Amino acid sequence: MDAAKRQVLVSGDLESQEFEGLAAWLSTWPSIELHAEEATAWVANFDIILLCAARPGRFSAADVEAFRQRNPLAQLIQIFGPWCIGEARTGPVPEGIQRMAWYEWSYRLPEVIEGRSPVPATSSPQEQALASLSEIAADGNSATVGILAGAAADFDYLRSGCHALGHSAKWVSTEESTKANDLDVLIGIVPGTDGAEFAELGRWFLAIPAATKILCLGAPTWEDWQKAQSCGVTAILGQPFRLADLATLLKPQSDCGILPLVNRP
Repeated sequence: MDAAKRQVLVSGDLESQEFEGLAAWLSTWPSIELHAEEATAWVANFDIILLCAARPGRFSAADVEAFRQRNPLAQLIQIFGPWCIGEARTGPVPEGIQRMAWYEWSYRLPEVIEGRSPVPATSSPQEQALASLSEIAADGNSATVGILAGAAADFDYLRSGCHALGHSAKWVSTEESTKANDLDVLIGIVPGTDGAEFAELGRWFLAIPAATKILCLGAPTWEDWQKAQSCGVTAILGQPFRLADLATLLKPQSDCGILPLVNRP
């Protein structure tokens, strides 16, 4: 075991489609040493433990406590699939564990891997939210964001987040393809991917290849991601979203760019 690298254990439902790209993505990080679940018998004191849950109750409080006893300093993170969206409301969810959705790991895990997350293992969800806000820093680079929304309330939902981060935002329509070439980022907010709204959004996204494209949905599924990816979407924001997540996704491409959710052929 390389002591100079951060030790990362990934455990759980890796065979589920929403997690299929995670291990491969983690293996590209030179700063970590990745271990599969079967390594737990002989390796302890991990720095990061990722618990992939495709269904509610996949990891009980006893399971989490067992991980913590062997790895008292580890950062425990549950990455949950679409079936677990409401788990935090209906409970019980083990205490002292961070949670992120399956579509969020591509833009949330980098700060964890790089040791930039200020959140201790025993923090509450409220403390995690406050910590993420404290990490947002204006770097002077402003993006021009085009927001396609069907209602003023939806537009304002995203506009307020963009303005809070120092970016400009304008309400656009699918009839303005020629006027959208000056936009750095396009964000579309639709109720789902089965209706006419998404079909229209998809055609509009494909007509503007240069801009970064983000889809905002209420409770994304794996099928939603596949449809979104087919029209150039690079990331999905859930509703509600963290301001820190929006800040990461709106970083200029000259900085870190936007990581793909899954590297698929």
